[in-house]
Amino acid sequence: MRKFKILFLLFISILAPMNAQEAFFTNISDKQIKTLQVKVEGELFADPFIPLDGERRVEINFDAFNPGFGRYVYNLIHCDADWTRSSLSQIEYMDGFQGSTIDDFANSIGTTTQYTNYRLFFPNDDVRPKVSGNYALQVYNEDDPSRVVFTACFSIYEPRVSVATTVSGNTDIDTNQSHQQVSFTINHRHFPIAYPQSDLKIWVYQNNRRDNAVTGLQPISILENQIVYANNRNLIFPAGNEYRRMEFISDKYNGMHVENISFHNPYYHVELMTDQPRSQIRYQYDQDQDGGLLIRCSNCEDADTEADYFIVHFALATDWIPDGNVYLSGDIYNNVLDEKSRMGYNPDKGRYEKSVLLKQGNYNYQYLFVPEGQTVGQTAPIEGDFFETENKYSVYVFYRPMGTRYDRLIGVSTIRNTMPLL
Repeated sequence: MRKFKILFLLFISILAPMNAQEAFFTNISDKQIKTLQVKVEGELFADPFIPLDGERRVEINFDAFNPGFGRYVYNLIHCDADWTRSSLSQIEYMDGFQGSTIDDFANSIGTTTQYTNYRLFFPNDDVRPKVSGNYALQVYNEDDPSRVVFTACFSIYEPRVSVATTVSGNTDIDTNQSHQQVSFTINHRHFPIAYPQSDLKIWVYQNNRRDNAVTGLQPISILENQIVYANNRNLIFPAGNEYRRMEFISDKYNGMHVENISFHNPYYHVELMTDQPRSQIRYQYDQDQDGGLLIRCSNCEDADTEADYFIVHFALATDWIPDGNVYLSGDIYNNVLDEKSRMGYNPDKGRYEKSVLLKQGNYNYQYLFVPEGQTVGQTAPIEGDFFETENKYSVYVFYRPMGTRYDRLIGVSTIRNTMPLL
């Protein structure tokens, strides 16, 4: 019996990693893929979610540096609220076939860097979703279907409930100092929810960041047609600061926050003005786009194919911060904090540095510090936390009553708090 127990425990320990669920997130896994954008068609800055059975579509836009012609195919994966693969089969969550090709593409025109721009709109004639929820679209090169080149995540919701959201600088931690507290009410007059404590899964995002997303929330009160989430310490976020902004749309003149532009074959190089920590200076309002980017170029008609690629040099002048790493955050890296977005420290110049190949346009960015052994980026050490900061908060309401097999997304709310907060 003892020997059997030991063998059983060994079997479980081996099986556990095999059953571990992978959480999908928007990210590039091939160096030949650049400028991955997941957005709502026709919107300049909007979180990637659209209604089920509506007219709106998600646009996935990217460039490929492959020599010659590259043909790409994609698979669609339905996910639960935590972005892990759901238990639904393909036939249950989509109409169409896996392995559809991306046929909307065009080569760059008049650029020093040659690339091919691809666009995919979803839903389309080949693939349509049947159910609401989170989706991960994985793209492969047709010649090597075993290797994912990037993953694009978006959400599709059923407008079953409405969500009224507010943000305040008067929090349960401090009053009009360095935090913001989110409160919201779910109105479900025409959609009965019998057991909201167990049937609802709530996810709250700040500026579309995954690292500091909040979930596992319980309502403070349940009324006949309303479910209230307020005075919850888990819904208190460090307020951060306005994102830094820079723009380079021409090689003829310096754009916003650009110190110098020069050409060193085969690339143009953009030297940004050296950034300084802002944690110890007073808050200053700036109209940012909460980490977004906009591809633009001077005197061009189609920035998707006419915008060039420059190597952009970031520099943050500060002492080395021990016991952690500094990351460049924003849509530049799809808000992913990993080795690609990590800054290096130059002790000779006393600053953090990073050089990034970027497409011409307007970019928001910030510097986040992640302590060793942690995964959540901190704004306080470099950017500072100021209650006046305008942030974008998104509330996703998932519904999964007992006996059902997937998380329905029944409502989404996005709010940009006004400045100043009272």
